[in-house]
Amino acid sequence: MSDDPRRLQPGLEVLVAPPDGGPLRADRVEWARPHGRFWRVKLAGCPDRTAAEALRGGRLQVPEDQVPPLPPGRYYVFQLVGLDVVDSGGRKVGQVRDVLRYPANDVIVVEGDGGREFLIPAIRQAVEAVDLERGRLVLGDLPGLLD
Repeated sequence: MSDDPRRLQPGLEVLVAPPDGGPLRADRVEWARPHGRFWRVKLAGCPDRTAAEALRGGRLQVPEDQVPPLPPGRYYVFQLVGLDVVDSGGRKVGQVRDVLRYPANDVIVVEGDGGREFLIPAIRQAVEAVDLERGRLVLGDLPGLLD
């Protein structure tokens, strides 16, 4: 959900993305507490258990203008998804489709031309640069990276 659960403070304005892919709706956090690997969150616009069950598996999003800045060299997943991926010579490899979280390092999922999928470790040797202004991620010269 978030790498900083303190963000789920009472009063936080959120966008609720229902699990069925329906439209986003604005709401406000009343309280939040950990529950196993997940969080229980009470939303002001969710009056009862039936309404809450309908949102199980959905996502809470924060409007982009409320996202705190990260230190240089760190990026939110939403900033990376959709970037063009090029090799160190500038040849297009594909587009970032997702970022998977793992204990050792994140893995960037790249959909290549023709539908081939590449799994790129989010480490300095594999990712040379991220250029948000130009909308691209440049791969390093790590042997076997695109095999």
